[in-house]
Amino acid sequence: MKSDDEIFDDIEGMVLRDAAKLYSPTVIEHFNSPQNFGAIEDAHANTFMSGICGDTIGIFVTMAGEKISEIGFVTNGCGPTIACASALTCMAKGKNPDEARKISSQQLIEFLGGLPIEHTHCADLAVNTLRGTLAKLP
Repeated sequence: MKSDDEIFDDIEGMVLRDAAKLYSPTVIEHFNSPQNFGAIEDAHANTFMSGICGDTIGIFVTMAGEKISEIGFVTNGCGPTIACASALTCMAKGKNPDEARKISSQQLIEFLGGLPIEHTHCADLAVNTLRGTLAKLP
């Protein structure tokens, strides 16, 4: 008889195999191991936005001179939303605000290796949230 851990591992494997039929390895990587996850206490700016599907993303930015030195996100969203927010924070970290503002939804989708059409709004939400945060910088 299988242990609970073995059963969980079997189910997780099935879910990942199904996900691999729809999502690139990069999307799955950012969903399973999100980068820059978490709110940043004493951030220089942050914004929360909700998308058409009801997902919400919060992005937090701390600056060191003219560059984004720390960036974090929180979300209540689905796997693609988590992946988009994670990947976008990786793309923006180390850039100045003008460079980060220029990251488009299409560039984010390309960075992720594509998204199914029904999840492209997740990229829009992440990009718009980042731009909202950057607009609040002093």
